[in-house]
Amino acid sequence: MGVKLVSASAGSVEIVAPTTASNYTATMPAATGTVALTSNISSVIQPISASVGSSALTISASALTLDFRSTSLTSGTVTTVTGTPANLVISSGSTLGTIAATQSRIIVIALNNAGTIELAAVNISGGNDLTETTLISTTAEGGAGAADSANVVYSTTARTSLAYRVIGYIESTQATAGTWATAPSTIQGYGGQALSAMSSLGYGQTWQTVTRTSGTTYYNTTGKPITVCAVATGNNTLVTVVGGITVANQAALAGLNNVIFSVVPPGVSYVITCPSFQAVSELR
Repeated sequence: MGVKLVSASAGSVEIVAPTTASNYTATMPAATGTVALTSNISSVIQPISASVGSSALTISASALTLDFRSTSLTSGTVTTVTGTPANLVISSGSTLGTIAATQSRIIVIALNNAGTIELAAVNISGGNDLTETTLISTTAEGGAGAADSANVVYSTTARTSLAYRVIGYIESTQATAGTWATAPSTIQGYGGQALSAMSSLGYGQTWQTVTRTSGTTYYNTTGKPITVCAVATGNNTLVTVVGGITVANQAALAGLNNVIFSVVPPGVSYVITCPSFQAVSELR
């Protein structure tokens, strides 16, 4: 990053863009002194990695500098923490609520544990609030292959009511859930509120015609919510079950083609039951 004097009397300078992708803030002193440079960490993509071995999944992060909200929800104070967190190991047998032979998205989280950054992970299909506007509590992974819930945030040691940041995600498809043998297909670091935007309904999605069989279980593997629209042929009954819960049940109406819309959260299953479909489409 370069600084060129433009006007000595007015104290004006020209800031030359850095050669890296990082953003910087230049603070000019009122008198003779040192110019302080502060990295705009909210826009930096965080460095994460993941690997499989001995049927376990190991999640790592390089040196991080992150802004965390206060642990008091009534305070807007921000704390900046720097450090390299210890690896998080998802042990052999721990499924995180993933499904065999089905793509999953595991969210990687950085916790602020009293000034020490620690890693945590959760299956996005659990539907957890990851907006970074609340505090988060975790359950110890345990190391014995029993971390099996999609809606539980797991870390090496259980933590309560900590400020956190979402720093990335890992996508993988394992032949057997809990046997981490296939390397992740995608490892993506995040900066700022990227997860909120990328996971929103309608963001970067289009309506697509799909082929669905009555009574067959399908999974939303897109990483964000989708909307399913089903149209029955003739006056047939339509039923949609999402994640084991009946969310739509349209009885047959003489002379009418029934239509139902259902929202399917990421990673969750859905089943449409109907004697005959006229069409099924998804906003995905």
